[in-house]
Amino acid sequence: MLDPVTAAIVIGGTAAVGGVVSGEKARSAQKKASKKQERQARLQSARDAMSQVRQQRIAQAQIMQGAATQGTQSSSAAQGGYSAVGALTSGNMQFLNQMDSMNSQISGLMQTSQRYAGQANMYNAAANLAIQGSALASAPTTPAGNTGAGATSATRNIGIL
Repeated sequence: MLDPVTAAIVIGGTAAVGGVVSGEKARSAQKKASKKQERQARLQSARDAMSQVRQQRIAQAQIMQGAATQGTQSSSAAQGGYSAVGALTSGNMQFLNQMDSMNSQISGLMQTSQRYAGQANMYNAAANLAIQGSALASAPTTPAGNTGAGATSATRNIGIL
């Protein structure tokens, strides 16, 4: 059978280890969720890019159809309109690429933050365990069979400062 001090240290250590393990599991789950969110953002970005290209092709086809109907296919107005749609689409695609890049950077920074938070939790658990152990180790004790009768407060450790 364990004495009360040893039992308290074992219980405190077990609780600290349990806290660290739970913290690691939470951090791992958060990391997986972050990866899923990043993938979701990339898929949405790819869908937006496909939509931009589709809209570009439709707009350019409409311009060319209108110019062909009027017999002005080689006019500067038709060519300028066609080019303007292409330039607008190119700008939109650049924007989508920048957003995708920023989302990736944000995800990386969030993972770094989670890693540091996990490390901080582990250090806090270790510090709490050390504090508990030192408090139990410095608890006043009396030898077996000695009731302390006849001793003065100056010779007994009774916690009076």
